[in-house]
Amino acid sequence: MYPSLPLGPLSLPTAQILAIVAAWFGLSVMVQAGKRLKLDPDMLWNMGTIALAAAVIVARLAHAVQFWSVYRAEPLLLVSIRPGGLMLWPGVIGGLVAAYWYLIRGEVDPKPVGVAAVFGVLAGGAVLELSSFLTGAAVGTAGVPPAALYSALSWFGGAADAQMVESGALRHPVALYRATGMMLIVGGFLFLGKWHRPGRLAGLAVLALALLRLFADGFAADTRLLGSLRLSQLLALVAALGLAFLLAQTTNGAGQLQLAGEPEDSKTSLEE
Repeated sequence: MYPSLPLGPLSLPTAQILAIVAAWFGLSVMVQAGKRLKLDPDMLWNMGTIALAAAVIVARLAHAVQFWSVYRAEPLLLVSIRPGGLMLWPGVIGGLVAAYWYLIRGEVDPKPVGVAAVFGVLAGGAVLELSSFLTGAAVGTAGVPPAALYSALSWFGGAADAQMVESGALRHPVALYRATGMMLIVGGFLFLGKWHRPGRLAGLAVLALALLRLFADGFAADTRLLGSLRLSQLLALVAALGLAFLLAQTTNGAGQLQLAGEPEDSKTSLEE
C-alpha cells in the first residue's frame, strides 16, 4: 500500500492529495462538458468551488457534532482534517444546497449544469477509486486479475504486486476496475456522445456506471451484504433497471426542455 507519496524530501498523504486532485479533475471535466452545453466556464468553476467548500465544512461539522465530547475537550482538532473525519451524506447535501443556491442567485438553469456535473462527478470518482487502490482501502476477492491488467501492473514491480496481495493470496484490484471503467465512461461519452440530447446522454452515462458497479462489485470483498447478496450490486441493479425504463420512454425525443440561453425556436434541448 501507499499511505504516502514521496515528493523529494517530503512525504505527502496519498488520500488527501488525491482527494484534491479528484476535485480539480472533476471540476475540469465538468467545465469541458459545460462548454458543449454553452455554459459559462467561470460560472461552473465558481459554483463547483463553492459547492466543494460547503461540502467539506458541513461534512466536518457533522462529524464534530457526532463526536462532540472529543472536540469539546480539544477544539483545535476541528481544523485537523484526517481520513474518517468527514461525514459523507451531510457533506453531499450541503454541497448540493450550496450549488443550487448559487445557480438560483445567478438565475442559471440548474438542469444543464446538472448534466455537466454528472460527468465531473464520474471523473472525480475515478481518481478517488485510484486512491482507494493505492491506499488499500478497497479489498478485492481472491483471484487472478485479467492477464493484460496484471502485465501492465507488473511494470511497477513488487510494489504493484503488494497492492493486489493480501494474506498471501492474489486479489482482484476492484478499485482499479472501477476507476478504469469510470474513465472509459467519461471519455467515451464526452468525446463520442451525441450532445444534441444532453439529458439522455447523462442518463446513459449513469446507466453505464450502474452496470459497471454491478459487474465490478462482484469482486469486492469488503462490501456490505443484504442476506446473501451484495448490497452495492443490488442497488446498482435497481438503478440500472429504473434508468433503462426511464430512458426507454424518451427514445422518441419527447419530454425535452430548452437549454438556457438558446432561442425559443431552437431544437437543441434537455430532457426532463
